[in-house]
Amino acid sequence: MTVTRGFKAVLWDMDGTLADSEPLHLRTLITALAHHGVEAGDELHPLIFGKTGREVHALVSERFGIEIEFEAWSMFRARAYLAAAPSIAARPGALEVYRAVRAAGVAQAVVSNASRMLLEANLAALDLQEPQLVTVSANDVRMGKPDPEPYLRAAWLLRLEPREAIVVEDSPTGARAAVAAGMRVLGWPLDDAAASAFPDSVRIVHAASELAHALGVEPAEWCASAEAIQSAAN
Repeated sequence: MTVTRGFKAVLWDMDGTLADSEPLHLRTLITALAHHGVEAGDELHPLIFGKTGREVHALVSERFGIEIEFEAWSMFRARAYLAAAPSIAARPGALEVYRAVRAAGVAQAVVSNASRMLLEANLAALDLQEPQLVTVSANDVRMGKPDPEPYLRAAWLLRLEPREAIVVEDSPTGARAAVAAGMRVLGWPLDDAAASAFPDSVRIVHAASELAHALGVEPAEWCASAEAIQSAAN
């Protein structure tokens, strides 16, 4: 197994990239709004996509006239999220690529705009609670994405220069943060229509297989499946 030369670490976004958790984030927001007498639905997703919890609070406070302090608001949403977090699944193909990168001996980190509580819940749901894994949450930085600070902190913790890392992101917001940090970026949008919103320097991949190829890895699970299919055909 070989890895593309030129980078020493893969930095992963969490929500929408490793974890299929965006629907849960939206549900907790809709539930919190309903608690304050506001009816809302899926139309909010484009407005909150890639934003920090504090930014979402500011947005809905202005849009709906909700008067509640951020601390109380975030606690309500966090409790709703944590209650459902064990059911979060990985984005199809993401963990296979993650494990292939790990097997190749390349360092990895998870860099999220979510709070430490929610990031840890996602890591537990995906069985990624690895002692050596570097993780950066909104609680670990002063400025979240699209500011480059989260990705620069991850590189610092890994003792690497930014140019030695490559980032995998599903959102233009996160991609802009990584580009600003001086890193190469693989954009893996959930919706191909969103690809045009990524910075021009970002390489877009449309499937887990393309992501694996771009990183220069071949997931063992896929190799085993291909061998089983070939054996059955013979």
